[in-house]
Amino acid sequence: MANILPQIEHIVVVMLENRSLDNMCGWLYADAGAQPKLFLPAGSPAAYNGLRPELWNPSNSSFFTGAQPAQVPVARGTTASTVPNPDPEETFSNVTYQLFGPEAPSTSPRWPNLGFVVNYENATAGTATQIMQGYTPQQVPVISALARNFAISDAWYSSVPSQTWPNRAFVHAGTSNGNVDNGDPPDPLDWNVATIFNVLESANLSWRVYCDTVLVPSLTRTMFPTLWSPLLEIHFRGFDEFKEDCANNTLPRYSFIEPNFLSSPNDEHPPHDVMAGEQFLFDIWQAVSNSPGWNNTLLLITYDEHGGCYDHVMPPWGATAPDGASSPGNQGFPFNRFGVRVPMIAVSPYIQPGTVFRSDGAVPYDHTSVLATLRDWLAIPAAKMLPSKRIAAAPNLAQVLTLAAPGPKPVIALPARAAVATSLELPLNHLQMSIISGSARRFDLNPSAMLAQIKTRQDAVAFFKPRSARAHA
Repeated sequence: MANILPQIEHIVVVMLENRSLDNMCGWLYADAGAQPKLFLPAGSPAAYNGLRPELWNPSNSSFFTGAQPAQVPVARGTTASTVPNPDPEETFSNVTYQLFGPEAPSTSPRWPNLGFVVNYENATAGTATQIMQGYTPQQVPVISALARNFAISDAWYSSVPSQTWPNRAFVHAGTSNGNVDNGDPPDPLDWNVATIFNVLESANLSWRVYCDTVLVPSLTRTMFPTLWSPLLEIHFRGFDEFKEDCANNTLPRYSFIEPNFLSSPNDEHPPHDVMAGEQFLFDIWQAVSNSPGWNNTLLLITYDEHGGCYDHVMPPWGATAPDGASSPGNQGFPFNRFGVRVPMIAVSPYIQPGTVFRSDGAVPYDHTSVLATLRDWLAIPAAKMLPSKRIAAAPNLAQVLTLAAPGPKPVIALPARAAVATSLELPLNHLQMSIISGSARRFDLNPSAMLAQIKTRQDAVAFFKPRSARAHA
């Protein structure tokens, strides 16, 4: 197997939370003066597949039984940096309604992607217009500048049309072990599979998971019992150590970065202020681009899943089920459909500014393409790689580095304002609940009993404070 990306010595992946491509980058190239320069692969459509003013959703469920639609059009710009608020739903059943309405999933849907507003109103009692609002480049300048100065995919799909744990499991393990939702409550023993980190450890290839928190344990480590060994603790570091490793040019071969999910959250999980995520991305950009290893680093920025945020593109069918546990998995789902589109930005001085990329093969990009890229870049033999059939089918990112020599480093501006603080008195979201229940299992506590006691984010902070040393051991 020939190595790919020979210019690259370090790959860094940042995964944020619960935003669709349309929500964060739908208007990225809507202005005539700012258009893509290169479309990959050659011969693919020479237009960015973002939002268009004529897109809409009905706000009346009677539309699905023959009534005229009460149309809610997409909006160019959001009314606040915390939109959508309240948090949309993203469980498997809710996502199915968002994509297909009340009809069963089909390859020829009657109402493709027309269930977002009705689902948002019914599941959250939220204001209908919020779910159709998309951030402009002026509102999210950091991610927009990185996308325009390097590369963005307008056809990168989350791996499962559902929640956080299944999708993060696919980026780490190439499978969710048949799980379709996080679980009720989420239990790491249901996710007891090998990860790419176990593969790298066995192959003596360097890796680290950097977490922007000192209180809450790594979500990645919490999810997978295969990472609980105390011998692996050295690989889990804080975000300050990521910045130090960049400055000292001591990054490992593969780095995965987690945002702060709980106190002062910068994960962009609705309704957390996206300005906090923008600041986090700016800090990552500063660390990577000012590193002595900048020319040899590939930074990938993505989101785990769409989180119920509107996207106008129907996810493709034909996904490969990764294993026997997924054929079918929970709720009878055979893992034959991808999840909703999410942003994927690739950053490297070898990338031509203004690049838009899609899969260069018959299989679309999804989160397992990260694993396929690592496999081919590091020349990991099949016998030592994760056994997921989804990874085996996935395209890699070899095509994205098109420049023969490093290009000039662009200036990325600091976000214009600070984020609005998130109250610790708010109830827990699904992800925060999963960190509690997963940690409870790891600490030999009863997950359901802990969730019954912990209602607010302040309660969660109090839960982790006396256990923080153990969580990082």
